[in-house]
Formats: sequence, structure tokens, C-alpha cells
Amino acid sequence: MSVNRAQTMKPLLYLAAGEQLPAAMMLEAVQGIVVDATTPQTRSSLRWPGKKAACLVLARIGPAETIDEDGLLALLTEMDGVVLTACRGPADIQKLDVMLKVAEAAAGIRQGRTALLAEYATVAESVLSPHSMAGVSPRLSALLFDASALAEACGCHRVTGTGDVPAVVRAGRAAAVLRAREAGIAAYDMLPADAVDEAAVLRIWTNSLENGFSAVATRSPEQIDLLAAAGALPKS
Repeated sequence: MSVNRAQTMKPLLYLAAGEQLPAAMMLEAVQGIVVDATTPQTRSSLRWPGKKAACLVLARIGPAETIDEDGLLALLTEMDGVVLTACRGPADIQKLDVMLKVAEAAAGIRQGRTALLAEYATVAESVLSPHSMAGVSPRLSALLFDASALAEACGCHRVTGTGDVPAVVRAGRAAAVLRAREAGIAAYDMLPADAVDEAAVLRIWTNSLENGFSAVATRSPEQIDLLAAAGALPKS
């Protein structure tokens, strides 16, 4: 199966707490940057590119049961949206959607302005969930799958010692793609941390698209550079 590169989306770029923001040219090459805001400590070290950023600025928050209204309100004025970690299903999305409505009202921000993405099928609950993600929130624009996170949550490795992909990882990938397709939203596949050369990044990127993902998410600016070198970044 061939990949139509002209129809692919730009990747997401995850940044660790306090990590230096990439150059403007790289910001133009990505759909959005995702900065860690999962704890008070990481929120205090956030660096924002400013209102004129060439891409979306997203704060990674959660899990759902750990989000507090004050912390969410403090993020709203600087960010375009949030990425919910460890999403277990529609109830987590609906809970966060309500919290965002309250925070937007308190901040004087237009209702619905804050985008919502979710890391899905990274815990067993969402892989096994029988509930559709369609229509749970008009904010929800994408699901993100991270094979390494699911493997860790299930007590296994992303790849076995014999080079096989564990059944739970296969099931998670399928769940993320199918739920995203059912809901009519994008699906991102996270590149593994050990994808550190051009050939590996190109192989995984191609595999992701051929398995139904809309684009990939990257863990570092270096992986964005490798995608560019491999010709895997769509033209702006």
C-alpha cells in the first residue's frame, strides 16, 4: 500500500518540562507543540512561544482525576488547547470538557475556544472500553497512541525479545485508529524514543500511515529533523 504524502498531516512535537523551545522554522513544520503541565512543578517551568506561534500550543495535563480547576484556569490564557493523558474513555473527555467550559467562563474566553486532544489506548481501560468517542465533545479533535506507554501500563515491552509486537500493543493501535475513525477525528502515533536515525523514523512513519494513523507525534526536535531529512514532512 502506498502512502499519499500530500494528504498527510503535520506531526506533533512533545517537549519535556523546561525544554528549550525550537526555532521558528521548526514550529512552522509541526501541527502543534505539546508541553508537559501534568504537575505543579512542570507547570511552573513552562515556556510559551507567545501568541504569534506558527503552530498550536498545547498543554499536556492529567490524568483526568488529578486535574484541578485552578491549575487549568492558570493555563488557559497561554495555550490553544490541552492533551489529556491516560484517557480511559468518554467519561474522562466529558469531565474535562465541563471543566474547560467553567475555566473559559472564569477567564472571559470564548466558549469552545480551547482545543482538546487525548492520549488514548495508553491504558488498559481505554483499549477495552466498549464506548464510542463520537460526539462526546465538539472540542475533541484527535486521539494519540503511545505504544511505549501502553506496554509499560500492561507490564510488557513495546517489542518482545524475539522482535514481535505484543498482542496488547497491537490491540491498542487498532483501538486508537478505530475510535478516531468512528469519531471522525485525527489519530496520531507516537514515535518511540529509540527511533534515532533517518531510516528508522521513515520506516515507522510509513507504517503508521499505512495502518490508518493521520500523522505521527515526536518526542524531540531531533525526530522532526529526521522526518524532514527523510522527506516525510508535508509541504506547508
